[in-house]
Amino acid sequence: MILFDYEPEDELEIEAITKIIERGAYLWKVRSYTRWFQRWFFVDVNGHQFGYHRSGLRRAMCVVKSRVLVDFSDIVDVRKGWRSDVFNQIAKEVEGKPRSSVDVDENTCFTVVVGGSNRNRTFDLVAKTPEECDTWVRGLKHLIHMSKTQEKSEQFDRWLMKMFRSADDNKDGGLSFDECLSLLKQMNVKLRKSYARKLFNQANSLTRSSDREQVLDENEFVAFYHLLMSRPEINTLFSRYADEDDELSSEGLSQFFYRELRCTKHADDCLELIREYEPSDLKHKDEPKMSVIGFTNLLLSEEFQLCESKHLAEVYQDMTQPLSHYFIASSHNTYLTGNQLSGESTVEGYINALTKGCRCVELDCWDGPKGEPMVYHGFTLTTKIMFHDILTDAILPYAFKVSDYPVILSLEVHCSAEQQARMAHHLTTILGELLYLQPVDDLTQLPSPEQLKRKIIIKAKKLKTQLCKPMRMSKAEDINDGQDDEESSQSEPDSDNEADEEPVQADGTISSTVVKKQQVPVECHLSDLVNICQAVHFHGLHYSKMHGKCFHMSSFAENKAKKLISNDLDGFIDYNRRQLSRIYPGGKRADSSNFNPIQFWNAGCQIVALNYQGKESPCFYNEAKFKTNGNCGYILKPSYLRDQTSYSLNDRPAWSPKVLRLQLISGQHIPKPDNSTDGEIVDPYIKVKVIGMECDQREFKTNDIHDNGLNPVWNETFEFPVFYPDLAMLNLAVKDNSNTGVNELLGAYAVPFTSLREGYCHCPLLNEQRQPLSPATLFMHVSITE
Repeated sequence: MILFDYEPEDELEIEAITKIIERGAYLWKVRSYTRWFQRWFFVDVNGHQFGYHRSGLRRAMCVVKSRVLVDFSDIVDVRKGWRSDVFNQIAKEVEGKPRSSVDVDENTCFTVVVGGSNRNRTFDLVAKTPEECDTWVRGLKHLIHMSKTQEKSEQFDRWLMKMFRSADDNKDGGLSFDECLSLLKQMNVKLRKSYARKLFNQANSLTRSSDREQVLDENEFVAFYHLLMSRPEINTLFSRYADEDDELSSEGLSQFFYRELRCTKHADDCLELIREYEPSDLKHKDEPKMSVIGFTNLLLSEEFQLCESKHLAEVYQDMTQPLSHYFIASSHNTYLTGNQLSGESTVEGYINALTKGCRCVELDCWDGPKGEPMVYHGFTLTTKIMFHDILTDAILPYAFKVSDYPVILSLEVHCSAEQQARMAHHLTTILGELLYLQPVDDLTQLPSPEQLKRKIIIKAKKLKTQLCKPMRMSKAEDINDGQDDEESSQSEPDSDNEADEEPVQADGTISSTVVKKQQVPVECHLSDLVNICQAVHFHGLHYSKMHGKCFHMSSFAENKAKKLISNDLDGFIDYNRRQLSRIYPGGKRADSSNFNPIQFWNAGCQIVALNYQGKESPCFYNEAKFKTNGNCGYILKPSYLRDQTSYSLNDRPAWSPKVLRLQLISGQHIPKPDNSTDGEIVDPYIKVKVIGMECDQREFKTNDIHDNGLNPVWNETFEFPVFYPDLAMLNLAVKDNSNTGVNELLGAYAVPFTSLREGYCHCPLLNEQRQPLSPATLFMHVSITE
């Protein structure tokens, strides 16, 4: 995903800019205010890469191995100015210094952001002049945009070229037969030597005469690899609808859609598909035709992905129901990129979460120097970032970058009254009209996501209006107060929060006697910004049903939420119909691990907050769930979790299930563990899991295919019932069957049951960090019956 806005450039002007950055230039690579390194930066237009030389010397003066290269496909943002954690730190260093003594001009600074699994990494750079800075920013944005809009076939060839270059150790631009065999093994491909030699000679003869040295150049290697990529399972499917010339007409393609996918495609639509996916001159005939290569390209397109492309691209659900009727993508301790005790706090953590569709982020706010609030994990060694910087560099520019639906700022306030007032000042001056400031009055149900579009909601404690008088407090008094059944420190044990309950009035405000007695540091200006997410202490399900308001919101450590589910599932579901609940990881998870969110979604909990930097299955499920509905961060709960009903989820379902029939046909380009090039060729098998309500949970596995990562064929079918499809999710994990150790994960994919595409489809594989393992895919057939 590209995070920057791209405006088309004048063709001649951008061509000149591209040539400048292709030649390269010395730029300062900055790590802190005192650590600057001059390096020679450049772009490789043909290789689609941006990079620099470690030695600082120009390309002609240093060896190729000293280069650090980044693929354009891995770059997610290019920012001009001081808009990164490194530059924010520099801004603090130069604050208040005479302008003449400051040796860095913000107008010469820019940041290249490289996407990552748990966090983004940045190249923070300084050019000689503002004009040079502008040239690099414009040029990089253009090249990255053009690279990412290439067709899939071009992207695949680019991947092959990247593999070629990684194997070309002496950088002479050629690979011998033995070098090609070695590279194929790294790519998980095993061939008979005689067959490999035949294909090698065939590819070599495309551009070289027989008396030339027997090596393949970059383009020849691409041709060589394409000769390996026969797909018998697709050839068989293609032949059912092709004519006697082994070509597919628009009428044949229309029949394929009707019979195999149960959908109607008119001849004109099929002609457009032929023109789009057929690479040969067949598409230019008077009657355009499609070859098996074009047919394969079509089946690899987004239209044939396992997850319905419409569900990924569009908001298709009803967004006019009360906020409490939706699951909301939520992050815990959003600022952290590592563990809970000594991890780094960064603004990038918020940008990463928001651009993944997260709609509720957490800010743990503490008193900072010079009257400025800081965000970090209290009583730990985590680093600190400024509250102000989070708002200016993450919330303001990225809150609505991928979704127009509301963002909730979950504030855990540990600050003195003075710094709370400073927080309120920053929120109102930076976010301005984006803040949702409507009073709740006698609100009986929460507004809808549609009504709250492009609004930022503040979740914190709320005081009565007449108590809006700032209070001065000592640090000893304010250190643990001001929490709403939240984690005051994750290093402390979980608590059911019954020992220190605070009497809360029916309207969600704190009584004056409690304020006076406990000196709760809720400052009036910050309190005034709180409305539909008033943080209150939980007094039990019965009390909430009798006295709770729709705008009362409580938070629960995972163990407390599990007890509520175990003791009174129906009561907790009913609570979640009216009010928002937030579930957060328990205090013993110092390693930033996560609980399984499924059990809490099954109970209707809306804000199930996870550590987004995690690599485990919970983050995988979370991302899969919220990728649908256009990645807007809101998923409508099923009707039985929204509407009042006499039916109990503790009972066995009274209705007939849907039946999923899953035929796992084949795999393509399955990588080695961790996408490594070392080790033996894998023996892949697929582990199939259905997760959701307990009665729907299933687990199956295919046989393993020995020594085949290129094109393993399983052709195995599984069939199983699903009673609660709205809560179910299909998870596919490809693993390596190992006789000597753990069966390591090779790639995985998860998709909500209601977003499954029926018919033939491909499923792109992701690594543990939820990043694409392109071009690795699974090919399958899906059918769902009542």
